[in-house]
Amino acid sequence: MDDEINNMRRLAIFREVPRPRDRNIITPKWVFRRKFENGTLVKHKARLVARGFIQVSGIDYHDAYLYAPAVRLETFRMLITIAALFDFPLRQFDVSVTYLHGDIDEEIYMEDMEAPPGCESRDTVWRLQKGLYGLKQAGHIWHEQRLAYLSP
Repeated sequence: MDDEINNMRRLAIFREVPRPRDRNIITPKWVFRRKFENGTLVKHKARLVARGFIQVSGIDYHDAYLYAPAVRLETFRMLITIAALFDFPLRQFDVSVTYLHGDIDEEIYMEDMEAPPGCESRDTVWRLQKGLYGLKQAGHIWHEQRLAYLSP
């Protein structure tokens, strides 16, 4: 959990601000996973996600920004077939903490995870500066970031 919060600080995902009185405050949730290799437990992972179902349309996001394109399976199979036919090299990669790279346009506030448990009356919250897993617009934010990086 400390690694996740440190990654979020390093990438400037949020900044602590006074709690706004007229804004929706999203609550976070921890998601835990165990990573195995060849049947052996390698590590435990913790990811902090936003509970996006609390977001309010028109305030926390705009419906137009929910779209994130995905390739159709048929198109993917066709590209793999063409690559095999012409002996093109194929590469695969993984982007670590993918959704934490794209800048966010809306004002989205989330409860501070460093507040003591059961203390909802804290005076500060996190204002999200970048996309976060669980946000309704997270896929769109990542798509826009990827396009900006890949465009000439």
